[in-house]
Amino acid sequence: MARGRFDEAEALIRHALALEPNLPATHVALAKLRWPGMDYLEWLGWFHAVLSPGLYVEIGVERGNSLAQVRPGTEVVGIDPAPQAQPQARCAGPVQLFPQTSAEFFATVPPECHLHNRGFDLAFIDGDHRFEEVLADFMALEQWAAPKAVVLMHDTIPLTSATSTSQRQTGFYSGDAWKIVPCLRSLRPDLHIVTLPAAPTGLTVVTGLNPASRTLHKRLPAIRAAYAALPSAHIVKTPAAFLALGNNDREWMLNWLSQAHAL
Repeated sequence: MARGRFDEAEALIRHALALEPNLPATHVALAKLRWPGMDYLEWLGWFHAVLSPGLYVEIGVERGNSLAQVRPGTEVVGIDPAPQAQPQARCAGPVQLFPQTSAEFFATVPPECHLHNRGFDLAFIDGDHRFEEVLADFMALEQWAAPKAVVLMHDTIPLTSATSTSQRQTGFYSGDAWKIVPCLRSLRPDLHIVTLPAAPTGLTVVTGLNPASRTLHKRLPAIRAAYAALPSAHIVKTPAAFLALGNNDREWMLNWLSQAHAL
């Protein structure tokens, strides 16, 4: 890769993964080779800088790498059943950290939560990587969206078939969160959706949210049944054909947000 011999590098990486599929660092190398340019954390910081959200919601804060992208002046609601090493200490804005699952949180949003005072302007879903949980997180978040709100979803481009299943088999793992993109594109044409090809496993941007929409709620059993066994092989091979990929480029994204009326 350092010498610019990318085809040879990819062949070696894929050969290594064929011999031993559980090599996290090798998966990361493949992701950087496949999706050069800004990674998802750089994009998250960019969205904070461009949108200047008053209220930001993050599902899955873990160690706070993503909270570190928040700018001063933004109120933060963080949700994670097992936050690690005081993640709120890495955030420049005031953080309300709720140590519970997103399902528990949204079932009864705590009365002290900032969401009761205003809708969120920016949200990031990076919790449980299983499709049904990502879908539930999106549905719950949409009901608390402010006008022009933007939702970002991580792990929406499968890197390999082994790392993109509902059950974890490898150290590097993005789950079947990628299913949320064809699901929303099919059932919610009212939304504006684009997926940025950013390492390691993509970042999907959604705006045009409608807190009153009940489409997904009404069809939930059918959605779960239809997407349960959907394989990732075709999307791994040709993601652009299924995911409506955008460009890993700031000016391109700025233009997209403008056309989607999110600015």
